[in-house]
Amino acid sequence: MSAKPGYQSIRIEGGDTATPLNLAKRLARIRSIPGGVRGRRILDCGCGAGEYVVALRDAGALAIGIEFDSEKRAQFAQRHPGADWVRAGDSQSLEFPDASFDAVLINEVLEHVPDDALALSEAHRVTKPGGRLILFAPNRMYPFETHGVYRLGSDRKLSPALPGIPYLPLRLGQRWFRYWARNYWPGELRRLVVAAGFAIESTGFVWQTFENISNAQPGFIGAVRPAARALANFCETIPGVRRFGVSQLIVAQR
Repeated sequence: MSAKPGYQSIRIEGGDTATPLNLAKRLARIRSIPGGVRGRRILDCGCGAGEYVVALRDAGALAIGIEFDSEKRAQFAQRHPGADWVRAGDSQSLEFPDASFDAVLINEVLEHVPDDALALSEAHRVTKPGGRLILFAPNRMYPFETHGVYRLGSDRKLSPALPGIPYLPLRLGQRWFRYWARNYWPGELRRLVVAAGFAIESTGFVWQTFENISNAQPGFIGAVRPAARALANFCETIPGVRRFGVSQLIVAQR
């Protein structure tokens, strides 16, 4: 389990990022990694209902996914009868031989894994020498805690629209909140990746697409969604400003 103060309640659960615009944006980033994806054997750890696996296969990758949640695996099986591209699995204990994959994708999953360091170590183990880790994870520079937090001692989750929570030191925040998912400072996430044995090639940030991925988006966003998307896409291109995006991206080599 993660021993970091404030993060003792991490559960293996979470939503999907496979809404149409967000999937397209992230897939474009994935396809731009050195060597591309065509013909590459790629493992998607925590693949949900397999949307990224299917999109990667459509792009020519030899992609498979593992998913802990049986309901999500059932959704994939219902949508793709007979396909065996999504299997039961735990990112902390991958049932694959060493050096099995050209790339490992961990897309908004690491924050939900009880032992994030172990998950990265396992990703390193199954990646071929010269292969790559593609990691998307929450960015604590973003001023909103998109997963939401619970009031301490309560089952009530606070709105993700409440600003400033990521900026509170964990030792202070845990006096009032129970965190059920992690949020990473950029330097913190880079250190975790390096500690697992990877060499970082590039870093970046991804801004929101305002498709209500959290299912808790404030109602007023609907009225301003097109303008919000345009602004987010613009901010993603501005040095200095783009580091405040909702997610960070690390591409690292084994």
